[in-house]
Amino acid sequence: MKYFSLKFLSSLTLIASICACVDRNVAGGISEETEGVVAITDKTIAGVSQKGPFAKGSNVYLKETKDDGSLTPTGKEFYATIRNNKGQFKIENINLESQYALLTVEGYYTRESTNMFSSCAISLNAATDLSKRNSTNINLLTHFEYQRILNLVESGATFAKAKAQAEKEIFAAFGYEKPDRTAEDLDITGESEEDRILHEISVMVDNGLDNSYTPSCEKSKALIDTIANDFATDGIFSDSLTAAILEFSYQKNTSNTLRILKQYAGLGACSPVEAGNTYKMQRTVFVGGFGYDYAICTGTSWSLLDSDEYNNATAAIQHKTGIMTDPRDGKTYKTTSFTTNGKNYEWMAENLQYAEGKYTWTEAMAIDDSLVNKPNSSSILKDDSVHQGICPENWHIPGFWEWKDLLKYVGSPNKLYSKNWNKIYFTGFQLEDNMDFNAEPTFFEPYIDCDGCNSPYANFITYTLEPITLDRATTIYQHYITDYYYTYIPTKVNDYAEYADQIVKAISKGTLNIVSALFASDYDASDPYIPYPYFTIIVSTKTNFEVNVRCVKN
Repeated sequence: MKYFSLKFLSSLTLIASICACVDRNVAGGISEETEGVVAITDKTIAGVSQKGPFAKGSNVYLKETKDDGSLTPTGKEFYATIRNNKGQFKIENINLESQYALLTVEGYYTRESTNMFSSCAISLNAATDLSKRNSTNINLLTHFEYQRILNLVESGATFAKAKAQAEKEIFAAFGYEKPDRTAEDLDITGESEEDRILHEISVMVDNGLDNSYTPSCEKSKALIDTIANDFATDGIFSDSLTAAILEFSYQKNTSNTLRILKQYAGLGACSPVEAGNTYKMQRTVFVGGFGYDYAICTGTSWSLLDSDEYNNATAAIQHKTGIMTDPRDGKTYKTTSFTTNGKNYEWMAENLQYAEGKYTWTEAMAIDDSLVNKPNSSSILKDDSVHQGICPENWHIPGFWEWKDLLKYVGSPNKLYSKNWNKIYFTGFQLEDNMDFNAEPTFFEPYIDCDGCNSPYANFITYTLEPITLDRATTIYQHYITDYYYTYIPTKVNDYAEYADQIVKAISKGTLNIVSALFASDYDASDPYIPYPYFTIIVSTKTNFEVNVRCVKN
């Protein structure tokens, strides 16, 4: 057994004053548990000290408390040094008049953000009942609950009740459910769910609750003090601290994000049943300097929307709905109508279901496969005509210029997506189907042999009267694989208007000008800031590429 001696890191100097701590000699109050106090004799305890792991040579102190259960130190102390850079320690030959002991570790530690030793020393505390354990760890959670436990005991709570209450409160404050194991049992290098929670919190603190840069050790140490002091009085965090934890958690997509969003902004559960549903939050959430007032459920998590995004998504688009009947089989279809540039349009708002409902390009166009490879001069498509294809009488296959008019009118492809699309495959956008167009994914296999081309999509037949040549290829974005060519249309109306005339430019000279209009979404759930709903034009010389059909009234 060693008594008070400040042996420390051989290569480092012990600083005289350490800020990230609660004075290890301060405690007080009389507990109602006085009769349950028992003495400890010849006890040995071991454990690990971690912010990240404390460095070899750091000091660990164990303080005896009075036998009245008050947690007041008697002045008797035991100490040991950290045995290795994993933060491991052992204190032997412990004899105490009460089983309640207070521990403190002081020293340098390995930072999670840099995997290097800290440039400043800190101290962390823990309060423990040694009658029931032979090991106890010291970490951020034991430190944050430490002063809260002392305050509760001082106000008359038993140690057991104070410990249980403080632990439940500290996990809840960070947005986690209280695990079965206590904070003293957790290890940031462990593999359990509880250990992972401790590690996430340690990373939060080491980053100073800031994703933009790695803060100084002094800033991290100051944050430790802020959290401990904020929590000690009432067992909850201030709104400003909770907001900072929420911002960090949302950006890092940590496991506490859903719970802390519920605590701070009043959001409920986000399940596959809720996918695509949007809610106004109880308060504005700030992330990366931007304020968000709405949240849309992805099916597993929440994606935040600002007021402009929400208002744009819900803005009404003038149109009329109706019904048409296919005289060939008597099936009825919803329609949507609008007027743009003096021209009236009436589109089918459901996919044609005559015969099979999915068609190859030549089936949809009602032409022979052999015509696909005929030169443009032989094309059955004329500049001054519409092409009926498989559509009912007085209806026709929409030309690309008609798709262009539709998209320019609504302003963005996601205004045409069905609300159900987000339940099938989350797009990253709030979908209101502002035109009652009801575009839904009907294809689920890859539409092109490329990475990221396998999300569900809706693929519609169209055609262009423009010559299809590679030298007229769009400058927006292009990708050429085998005999496919597709081009991306920006979702913003101003970008679309700027580039709309350059969209359908082709793949090979001398082929029939048949293309397909494709709606898809390659939403990346790991990055909630980059949704990918888009509208694409695909050109191919293959005749078995399947499409849906939306007819337009003559």
